[in-house]
Amino acid sequence: MASDLYNKRETLTLRKKFIASSCKLFFPDDPIKIVRAQGQYMFDEKERRYLDCINNVAHVGHCHPDVVKAGCTQMAKLNTNARFLHDNIVHYAKKLSETLPQNLSVFYFVNSGSEANDLALRLAQQYTQHEDIVVVDHAYHGHLNLLIDISPYKFRSLRPQKDWVHVVPIPDTYRGMFREDHPDPALAYANEVKTVIDEVQKKNRKIAAFFAESLPSVGGHVIPPAGYFQKVA
Repeated sequence: MASDLYNKRETLTLRKKFIASSCKLFFPDDPIKIVRAQGQYMFDEKERRYLDCINNVAHVGHCHPDVVKAGCTQMAKLNTNARFLHDNIVHYAKKLSETLPQNLSVFYFVNSGSEANDLALRLAQQYTQHEDIVVVDHAYHGHLNLLIDISPYKFRSLRPQKDWVHVVPIPDTYRGMFREDHPDPALAYANEVKTVIDEVQKKNRKIAAFFAESLPSVGGHVIPPAGYFQKVA
């Protein structure tokens, strides 16, 4: 395995030489060298076990045997793009549609969250023929150029805010403007969105989309107050 080729110091030296410095390591003062994972745990080169609360594998865990088997079986048979006719993509779409409301029945399958958000943004702007987007403060929606423009977490350290991007307060009832002791924090935060929309419309512009994470991650794993999204809608 590649993880056995070098000791930790050698791996770190090679990473500094060949991997762009903007690709940051976790725990840079003493980075963890992960060599394998199983279930909810990752293991370093000394077989020390770490509970994984970072990676996006919480649904089934690392190296789930059913997932590994399905991946190996398919790659041994065919690995190509979705523009060829094949049973798997339509079978999956059919099964997925059975879990969703009837009007959500046409799918685009993409490779990452950045691709999904970029496509959603372009679809919204194309459908509405408007450009303006409302986003939540501290949001991160992806690393493509257009998504950096709608991610306050990113654009504030890189470039000026675009005039078609409008930022509303994060609906945080712990540290935010309206807290748990507020009689209706969901409505109060939703009214902040309405205020921004009203200001945009006064300039003879209209909103193409409201972009928000269901649970803002880089903003602090904030759980919005119950009913917030319904009131915004």
